[in-house]
Amino acid sequence: MPDERSLIKRVGELSPADRPSGQALHRPLLLLWAVGQARKGRPRELHWSSIRDELGKLLGDFAAVTNPRQAALYPFWALQRDGLWEVKVPQGLPLTSARRRPTLSTLDSLDPLAGLPQRDHDELSQDPALAAQIAATLLIKYFNPLPTGLLQAVGLSDLLAGRVDTALRPQVGERYDHRKAIQSVYGGNGVMGITPLADGIITVYSDDKGPYADARVPGTDWIAYTGDGLSGDQKLTHGNKNMRLYQQQQRPLRYWHKPYGGRFSFETWAVIVQCRRRWGLGDDKLWRREYVWVLAPVPSPLKATWPEEVWDALAEDTGEVHDDSADVVPDEVVDDALGEAERYRRLAEAAERTSARRQERSKQATVERYLRSKAARDAVILRSRGRCENPGCLGHPDELTDAGKPLLQVDHVDDLSRGGPDVPEFMIALCPNCHAVKTFGQNRRHLVAVLLRTAKTLHRAFILQSSAEDHQLSG
Repeated sequence: MPDERSLIKRVGELSPADRPSGQALHRPLLLLWAVGQARKGRPRELHWSSIRDELGKLLGDFAAVTNPRQAALYPFWALQRDGLWEVKVPQGLPLTSARRRPTLSTLDSLDPLAGLPQRDHDELSQDPALAAQIAATLLIKYFNPLPTGLLQAVGLSDLLAGRVDTALRPQVGERYDHRKAIQSVYGGNGVMGITPLADGIITVYSDDKGPYADARVPGTDWIAYTGDGLSGDQKLTHGNKNMRLYQQQQRPLRYWHKPYGGRFSFETWAVIVQCRRRWGLGDDKLWRREYVWVLAPVPSPLKATWPEEVWDALAEDTGEVHDDSADVVPDEVVDDALGEAERYRRLAEAAERTSARRQERSKQATVERYLRSKAARDAVILRSRGRCENPGCLGHPDELTDAGKPLLQVDHVDDLSRGGPDVPEFMIALCPNCHAVKTFGQNRRHLVAVLLRTAKTLHRAFILQSSAEDHQLSG
C-alpha cells in the first residue's frame, strides 16, 4: 500500500547514502528505470530475474558498480522503505544475519514479483507531465551532468529529450503573493528562509522587507544571501548545513525574491560559489557572526548550461568559509575604554589587513570587496561624529533616524565596484543628499576630488591624534 504522501514528496525525501566517491545511485536509478517502464506500458510487476538483469546493467554503466547482480539486490529491497516499491515475498522469508535483506541466492530461487505501488504506477502511466517531473527531479539531483545514453537506457528519451529542465515545477518567473501560497502548490516550509520544496531541492527566499540584508553584488548579477538564524552567532546547522552541502557538491538551488511591496517571484536557479562569515545585527539588535552565501545565477539547473564564468568561480572556490569576522570588528564590540582616536586607528588597521587580501582582479575578488570590511565602515562613522563629512553640505548634516542613528551613508570616494580602496582613508560619510549629488550631480567630478582630499585629511588627523595619545601615555 503506497504512502499517503504525494509521489513528488516521497521522491523528494529519497536520501541516498553519501560515500567518499559520491552519493549511492542505486535507488534513484531503480526509480528512474521504473518510471520508464510505466511510460512504456510494461506490466507493473516484473520478476526479480528480469529486474536484476536490467537494473544490473544500468548500475554497471551509470553507477560504476563492480558486481551488478549483487548490486541490484540492495535497491530492489531497500526502495520499499521509501514507500516507492513493493516486493511480493512469502512470509518467513530468510534474511541475512543482520536481517536487513534476503540473500542473492534466496531471491534467485524464489524469483518474486516487484514493482511500483499500484497508485503510483497508474499516475505515472496516465500523466506524462507528472512522470516527466519525477524523472527530471531524479536526474537533476543525482545525474547532473546528464550521462550520455542514460535517458535512452531507462526508456525516457521520448519523454524528456531536450526538456529535462523545463519538466520541473515551479518554472522560473512564477509569482505568488506570499510564502503560504507557494507552499500550498509546491510543498515545503512556509516560514524558513532556506528550505526544500516537496521535490527535495533547496529553495532560498529573499524579502527586501527583511529581516536579512540580502542584496545583489554591485557590478555583477551575483547575490549575497544571509544564512539561517535570526539572533546569536549563526551555526552550520539546519539551513546553513544544507547550503554547505550544496556548496560542496556544486548543486543548483532555487532563488525566490520579493521586492518591497511586491510578490514573491522564482527569480533564478543559482549555485553557491563562495561562503563568508561576517558581523551583522541579529533580530535582537545585538551583534553576531553570520554566514553569507554567494549565489551565482545560472540559466537552468542543468550543469551543461552553466556559463564559463560560473565554472571559473567554482574552480576558484576552495570550499572553505572565509572568516572576515576575525579582522573585522564592529565598533560596538571594540573596548569602550579606548579613546576615540585609538578606536579609529584599530578599526582602520583591521580594514587595511582585510583589504590587503583582496587585490586580485576576478569576479570572486569583486564579491569579496563588496562584502567589505565592517571595520572600515565603522571607522568612518566614528570619524564623522554623526555629521556629513562633505565640507560643502547644504542638506541636513546631523539628521537622525527614528532609532536615533546618524542618517549617513558610507561611500567609497573611488567606487568600490571600479577598484576603489576599501579603507577609511578613501571613504567618506555622506548625508543622502550629498551622496546623490556625488553619484548623479553635474559637478560630481569636482565633488569627488573635494571629498577625496577631505577623507585623507580627516583620516590623517585621527591617526596623528592616536599617535599623540600613545606618546602621552608612554611619557
